[in-house]
Amino acid sequence: MSNNWNQPGMPTDASHDGLPKKTGGLLSSYRQQQPPVEQQSPALPAGAPVGRQMPPQPAQPTQFSPTNGRNPSSQFLPGRTQQAPQPQMAQQQRPMMPAQPQQQRPMPAQPQQQGWVSNAMNLMRQVSGKVTAIGRNSYGQPAPYMERYHGSRPQAMPVPVEQPRLEEATPWKRSLSTRVAYKMRRRRDRWQNQQFGIGKILGIAAIIFAVIAVIASATGGAFSYNYYQQESTQVASIANKSSAQTTRIYDRNGQLINERYDQGEGSSGRSTPISYKDLPEVLKDAQTSIEDRTFWDNAGIDPQGILRAAFSHNGGGSTITQQVIKNLSHNADATYTRKLAEATLALGMTQQYPKWKILEMYFNSVPYGTQDLGVESAVRDLFGLQPNNCDKNHVCTPAVSQLDIDPKTGKHNPIVALARASLLAGIPNNPTIYDPSISETTRQAALDRQKLVLQNMQADGKLLDGKPIDADMIQQAEKLTASWQFKPYSTIKKAPHFTDWVTLQMEQMLGNGDPQLGVQAFLSGGFNIKTTIDMNIQKYIENASKYFITQPTLQKFGSFAGAPAVLNRDLNVNDAAVVVINSKTGEVLGMSGSVDYYKTNDKRVAGRVNVATSGRGPGSTFKPFVYGTAFQMGWNPGIVLPDVRTYFPNGKDAGAQDGEGPNAQTYTPNDYGGKPNGVSGPQSTIRAALANSYNIPAVKAMTFAGTDNVFNNARLMGITSLDKAIKANKCASGMDCFHLTPVLGTVDVSPLEMTSAYQTFANGGVHVPYQNILDVWDSYGNHLFHLDPTKVKGTRVFSSQVNYLLTSVLADEPSRQPEFPGDHDLAFNDWDPSCGASLKTYISCDTYQVGAKTGTTDSFQDNWTIGYTPRATVGVWAGNADGEVMKTGVVGITGAAPIWHAVMEFVSGRPCADINTAMVVNISCPVARFNPASDGMNGPTTFSQPSGVTRTCNLSAQDGLAGNGICDWVIDGQAPTLAGKTTVTSDSNGGNGGNGGNGGGGRKKRGG
Repeated sequence: MSNNWNQPGMPTDASHDGLPKKTGGLLSSYRQQQPPVEQQSPALPAGAPVGRQMPPQPAQPTQFSPTNGRNPSSQFLPGRTQQAPQPQMAQQQRPMMPAQPQQQRPMPAQPQQQGWVSNAMNLMRQVSGKVTAIGRNSYGQPAPYMERYHGSRPQAMPVPVEQPRLEEATPWKRSLSTRVAYKMRRRRDRWQNQQFGIGKILGIAAIIFAVIAVIASATGGAFSYNYYQQESTQVASIANKSSAQTTRIYDRNGQLINERYDQGEGSSGRSTPISYKDLPEVLKDAQTSIEDRTFWDNAGIDPQGILRAAFSHNGGGSTITQQVIKNLSHNADATYTRKLAEATLALGMTQQYPKWKILEMYFNSVPYGTQDLGVESAVRDLFGLQPNNCDKNHVCTPAVSQLDIDPKTGKHNPIVALARASLLAGIPNNPTIYDPSISETTRQAALDRQKLVLQNMQADGKLLDGKPIDADMIQQAEKLTASWQFKPYSTIKKAPHFTDWVTLQMEQMLGNGDPQLGVQAFLSGGFNIKTTIDMNIQKYIENASKYFITQPTLQKFGSFAGAPAVLNRDLNVNDAAVVVINSKTGEVLGMSGSVDYYKTNDKRVAGRVNVATSGRGPGSTFKPFVYGTAFQMGWNPGIVLPDVRTYFPNGKDAGAQDGEGPNAQTYTPNDYGGKPNGVSGPQSTIRAALANSYNIPAVKAMTFAGTDNVFNNARLMGITSLDKAIKANKCASGMDCFHLTPVLGTVDVSPLEMTSAYQTFANGGVHVPYQNILDVWDSYGNHLFHLDPTKVKGTRVFSSQVNYLLTSVLADEPSRQPEFPGDHDLAFNDWDPSCGASLKTYISCDTYQVGAKTGTTDSFQDNWTIGYTPRATVGVWAGNADGEVMKTGVVGITGAAPIWHAVMEFVSGRPCADINTAMVVNISCPVARFNPASDGMNGPTTFSQPSGVTRTCNLSAQDGLAGNGICDWVIDGQAPTLAGKTTVTSDSNGGNGGNGGNGGGGRKKRGG
């Protein structure tokens, strides 16, 4: 969209009135903009009052007009090259006269330093043509410089040529007093012939006196003339000045969740530009009646106001045009010098821009409150009006256009429009005094000023729905307004951690990777950003996480087993973070970074720190990456990894001394509880080890897979924290830095990255990077960015066969029973009746299947549960934001798992009330039942078995090699061929007894 408002193709050198065209300055063609009073301009904007001076528009404009629906302002898109507008001249106002040769006069030589009176006289000669242009249509074009006055004559008559007179031998002169009296009489006659009124005379006098006042403090007339020329060139740059606009963030369904605007020093508040065509007539009438009653007819200045400012050193009397200059130039000094500069620029702006455009600029730039810049923000705050009829590009009908809508009936009500318009019109005079939302005092002041606005509107003969405003209308409007209450602006910030995250992403993009450079562009750019988040999901995860942390719930394990406990009171678990991701597209559907964004007085609660994007020790939730890599290298879930004390060299040379304690040269990990758990012992399979989160078998798997190979897969799954840790430790590789310990979650990873990595398992082994933005539009409705989920490219990390082997373990609820006997928080047993039909192994449940893994760090600082379905992936962290240790008795299933279970069932479509009933909780429900298909989650609810995977029972229960005793999944062609040890135990459940062949019933509670 062009920001240039000049009208192309207009003549710039035509003369009129039969006189040569004057040269020099913004006002040289001003009179050409004025149509005869009795004529109506042929191209008035919609709603412009009849009989008012409105410069006509060209027949085929190449830029914005009040009816073409484009973005209203010439100032609103950051980063777009703007051109200074050229003076606009009228067309078809009068027949064009033949062009006359221009009479050029040389610039006067630099005057010698003289008294201020002499300088003033010279200045008046130099700018006389410009000052004359301030008048109305009854003015004739001033005579050329230093010519004798010829009197009025018909247009197009040539200038009479004076005949030379014979030189007299003795020139006769009248006395000085006679000559002065004669000149004064001729001037008086000339003014009377041109029908000067006393108002015009006083106006011209005010200008002259104001100019003289400036000249008195200046160095001379030439200086003042140059000042005029220099200041007048600023008109275009001021009119095209970029005005900060509010950026808005929406959820995926179009719900406004955040407004961002510049709140720094010097900022005027939130701003949303509107077009002249959207301004109600009653609002335009109210504003001009109180601020500038001659707006439609004046030349852009109020001479009396300038004179008042010159002698009182205070502001006042500014026209609407002058206020536009002040608002856009950000110069509010209450001095006569500023007033003169303002008047100069106002004259030029009136010449270059039509009145409707100036009024549009005014309504977009004037403050209507402490945080409301422009009328659109004000009507949203004061009256609760919102834009409507938004199209797919977020181009909406502004709220101000609904000024007449009765809040009770939803229909047109002229009295409501009059009440709102008159209240609004009184605020810009002094927003800190007349903003009715600040206090009862300012509310009463606003009501008092509204009465003055209404009185002016009545005195000016303004109309309301075609009828003159009368005392009855005024009384109704005042009574209606007095019944209203006004609340101060409340910041719109829902899903605060998520919107902070989106904001940072936008700032990085706008700053080409440097968020500091992009801050201002984001805050002032007026962007509309549609994000991936769903507020129904978001509200539920906020409610659920806060409920389980702060309300009493039944504890199944630990020191409060079988009794209710409040986590933040009894177990020192004060915070939680949740991430929900669409398993197919990577879209982040929900994110909560703490239980209370606004709780900043407790360091154990993150408050505004987003734990979801902060690094935390992942504990045992890192183990699936290791086992997945081992499966790529030929292992299967039936491989036996004895869970017995083992000493690992951990990068040391051969012959390293084993042992325990600080002097040990080997790495000797333990299971939860500080020693090998003794449940599975030497017959622990990978299925049992992963399902029950045994540590010693996991380290053995890390030794086989290789730390660097595991890190490579983790990178492909979107985890960048590992490389940051390697760089921070100045290591060459992961093995060089951490050896085997990362398998137990010793390297910090954020919940966002961990959840995104598990999305790979949910998506059949293909990783799709997480996404948080769907669309971005600028303030013009230009579509800057669009995310097409069908075109998002994923990265194949694991084959579908390898991925299925891993999922078969993570979804195997019976195999978890030694670790969490009787608990089903990691499955849908309370929803899907098929889950509890039998203690079958492998992927449990027939209708709703889910894979999950818990994790707890050795220091009891972090507690995790991450899981997935084919539709959604959910990650939950619980603990303390400052790293304070949780109390003894917290296990992997204690803090995070209940939150995860409730959220996972909700996003899977289970009715909210059913979740509360099944879990014996009372979580507030944003909707009765969430529909997953509304967010594109309409795929299957069970995991599909790929080709190339076979369930075999030819595995030795002693070592997992060829034999019998263990049944499990293997990839075709990768079944063990080397004979293993003879099977010594078997059972009716395929040899595993539901727990990997470890016998049944170990009851020890493990930290997963």
